[in-house]
Amino acid sequence: MQTRTFGIRHHGPGSARRLRGELERWQPDLILLEAPADSLPALLQLTEPGMLPPLALVLYEAKNIERASFYPFARFSPEYQALDWAREADVEVRPIDLPAQIYLAQREDKPLSLFPEPEVDEPSAIPGKTRAALTAQLRRDPLSVIAELAGYPDSETWWDATLERTDRDGEQTFAAILDIVSDLRATFPEASDTENEQREAYMRGEIRKALKQGFQRIAIVVGAWHGPAVHDTVTRKASTDKAILRGLPKVKVSQAWVPWSFPRLSRQGGYGAGVTSPAWYATLFDFPERAVDRWMAQAAILLREEGFEASPAMATEGVGLATTLATLREHEHAGIAELEEAVLSTLAAGKRERLELIHRRLTVGERVGFVPPDVTTVPLLEDLRAEVKSTRMSKLWEVAGEHYLKATKSDPRGGIDLRQANDLRKSHLLHRLNLLDIHWGKLQPSGPDSLSSFKEVWLLEWQPEFSLLVIERGSYGNTVATAAAAFARERAAALTGVRQLAELTLHCLRAALPEVVPRMMQLLRSRAAETTDVSSLLAALPALVQTSRYGDSRKTDTTALLVVIDELLPRLVASLTAAATNLDDERGQEMVELLAAANYHLAQLDNELLDVIWLEGLTRTAAAGVHPGVEGHCLRILYDREVISAEEAATRFSRALSRAHGAPAIAGWIGGFLHGSGQLLLHHPPLYHLIDEWVAGLEWEDFEGVLALLRRTFSTFSVYDRQRLMKMTEAATTEKPAEQTGPGQPPPPPDPLVDHLLEWMV
Repeated sequence: MQTRTFGIRHHGPGSARRLRGELERWQPDLILLEAPADSLPALLQLTEPGMLPPLALVLYEAKNIERASFYPFARFSPEYQALDWAREADVEVRPIDLPAQIYLAQREDKPLSLFPEPEVDEPSAIPGKTRAALTAQLRRDPLSVIAELAGYPDSETWWDATLERTDRDGEQTFAAILDIVSDLRATFPEASDTENEQREAYMRGEIRKALKQGFQRIAIVVGAWHGPAVHDTVTRKASTDKAILRGLPKVKVSQAWVPWSFPRLSRQGGYGAGVTSPAWYATLFDFPERAVDRWMAQAAILLREEGFEASPAMATEGVGLATTLATLREHEHAGIAELEEAVLSTLAAGKRERLELIHRRLTVGERVGFVPPDVTTVPLLEDLRAEVKSTRMSKLWEVAGEHYLKATKSDPRGGIDLRQANDLRKSHLLHRLNLLDIHWGKLQPSGPDSLSSFKEVWLLEWQPEFSLLVIERGSYGNTVATAAAAFARERAAALTGVRQLAELTLHCLRAALPEVVPRMMQLLRSRAAETTDVSSLLAALPALVQTSRYGDSRKTDTTALLVVIDELLPRLVASLTAAATNLDDERGQEMVELLAAANYHLAQLDNELLDVIWLEGLTRTAAAGVHPGVEGHCLRILYDREVISAEEAATRFSRALSRAHGAPAIAGWIGGFLHGSGQLLLHHPPLYHLIDEWVAGLEWEDFEGVLALLRRTFSTFSVYDRQRLMKMTEAATTEKPAEQTGPGQPPPPPDPLVDHLLEWMV
């Protein structure tokens, strides 16, 4: 009976190629694989016809999808090649790692280390690092210590240069890896932790079972770090391993295959065991003899497709430069670092943006895997696929990258017309998926009047976890519509804020789920009656008004919303004065923004009775000694809505500029009065000069104190308004009159407010 331990690197093309070669040469009759022991049924599906990597095995707690683990596989993953070889050779494969039912049960528990933490100031074997810092590094990435000692910035670079690009013999390489990691673990035993000890104890237990069953040649395929711990199984006490595993909790686990992508496989995608260059590794695995030439040729083709000059001669020069760099660095072959440096100097013409394009497409890649419908399916997933197909969006589902829906060369943002039946179905589907927290599409803002428009602009970006979420949401219904409605009802019952409920109601209307709206209305009335927070009520008004207007434009009955607004507004204005008193500047600015949004949306209703209630409340608030910014904005609204005369507004403005109030209060008042209103200063230069003179008259200390407030005020203006105001300021500093009208155009009509302000100045 023989056993051999193959310490591999997850997603390493060199490891995958050597492992397959050694399996073919040694011909084991059993393969023990580092994978959760309860994942065997799914693992056997991985290499079936129709399964196209990259794919991820998802093991998740059946009752709580938040506890889930993803196990990605690419064609260049050694585990995939082991499974594929075993399928062809008709050899049994057994996963031997700690079962997911145990691992996921402990997911939220903070494991206690089996080894005591070293003192912070204790020196380590590496100069300049304490023992504690080194231990943390080892537990995060143990091979990074070897890389650091060898002069490499990280373990990825070291392993790639030392093992992935070389042509060394497989048997010798695996033996060398085992020796290196054995020495590392012997030198730093504290690098292990509780989770690691549990996993290795379980693996040794599975190896003992296999040894008793009469197999002649057992191949043990594990991550390089675990190699020494399983290689010497016969020297370890079984009773010790059983004690480590005794009493561990368990949960019920479900499993599914979902498409993965190269961006998600990369380290920049957040995957801990990822690699920096999945697309390059795919090329290196598929074409080991010509990988450098092929990658450089693809770079040239890509640049030409994007309209850049990229000749075959430049590509040949790039290959030569990459090879030279590899030779200077004592590497057997050029790697992605040498390739990218070479392409920047040749094909990319020194342009970083071109290199970034090549890096995204050819180094990281955009490949997405595919799982046949009959492998992992629930009724909801079947319905979704049918909806995606019937709405003609199949080309964008399970496709990496951002894509505007119905984009064209002449209109890159695209857009759908809700008056067209199929476009309306697209909108309903995307809104329903958003309700299910499957945010495939993001509705792009298109202005304050977008609700009355029949055009929607969607930016689509598929993520691999969407397939898992669809499977999990299958418990809410067998169709997207019924599942979204049930999910929305459940969420609504848990919401306590009026604003959140109003926004959820709007989303349900957009998703064409009118059956849930009556219940939403009941909850809205109940929550509104319970709420005393004026800020929350103010924040809810825009969503309520938007929802009612959305019903008007989509022929949906939302009259109950007007009842909610009728009940909410009187209580809101009755408490507004008290809520706007004794505010700091930050809260005062928030109140100004809430007032501005509420005033804009209430004006859209064109309801005379509501306008009277609202404006009477603002009148009381403006005269009650509230926060200066709130007072200034209330005055501005009342003047714009012609509730107060120009003379009264001018009087209040002049009083606000009195030095007795202090510079910060005056700046806050001006900020409230001018909030979002650069046009007022542009069309009425006397008002601009009045404020300009006040600023010019400030003491330096006062100016420093109000500068941030003034900047925030002007930041609410449009870019166009700020540019015009800058020209006015430049004209004033050079003693040139700022022209506000073009040649031959009449000056703007006199404004009574400005006239009265000038009288006060005199």
